[in-house]
Amino acid sequence: MATDLVPPVLTGIFALAGGLGGVMLSGWVVRRNDQRKLASEDARRWLNDRRQIYARYLVLVESMHREVDRVAMFLSYDGRKPITGEDAELLKEGIYEYYHRWDDELQPLLLEVQLMATPSVADLADRMSGALLEIAPEAPIGHPPPTFIEYYPGWFQAQDLLSMLRDAMREELGMPEKLSSTESRKASGWPWLESRPSRKSYVQHDPNGRHFSETEEQFLPRVDAEDQKGRASTVPQQSTTVHMLAASTTKRRQAHIGWRWRRT
Repeated sequence: MATDLVPPVLTGIFALAGGLGGVMLSGWVVRRNDQRKLASEDARRWLNDRRQIYARYLVLVESMHREVDRVAMFLSYDGRKPITGEDAELLKEGIYEYYHRWDDELQPLLLEVQLMATPSVADLADRMSGALLEIAPEAPIGHPPPTFIEYYPGWFQAQDLLSMLRDAMREELGMPEKLSSTESRKASGWPWLESRPSRKSYVQHDPNGRHFSETEEQFLPRVDAEDQKGRASTVPQQSTTVHMLAASTTKRRQAHIGWRWRRT
């Protein structure tokens, strides 16, 4: 009789073991999935925090890079004409405010970047901070301030370093494709797209088909006849008054472009 009980007992034991094993396996799978989910959420949260810190740092660096250029407008161009007392005071005040931002705003944010970034990005961010300090046009005690022609090469050197920092941050955030270099801005025709109609094709004509005036010919860039003929059909016709207002506005804008190079 005892022998007859062995198979049912063994069956029960195996069933119980299988049930317990299934419960344990199921629990392990659930815990494993939860761990993966938490790890994924942590990685996503870490990436989002890093993205926000990088963006804040780049925006502040770009702002200070432009600010130091506004301060430098009070420098003498080449030293032959000394700056006035008023310009010297404005230069001193501007540099003081610039240093204040560098110390109170940029340095704390740099520490956040160094906390979150890889060593390569942290190094570039630190270099960028140092570059902004180095290019400040401050006059050593007992010496005149630097001239503009001594200042501006460092400004462009800092701009190049900023583009390298931006690309390194983009790559670390999962965007490996680098942005176009700022050197492309020096290309002929920048910022306009070559595939789009030329500026001359947007000039509005009177119904009687008048020719361009001498002033318009001087203002508008030269294009060949085929280009004008092929692209004119893409431009909506407006009144001549609208065109003249637009031209006047453009001339006023052009008067403010390049002040950096015209100061003497």
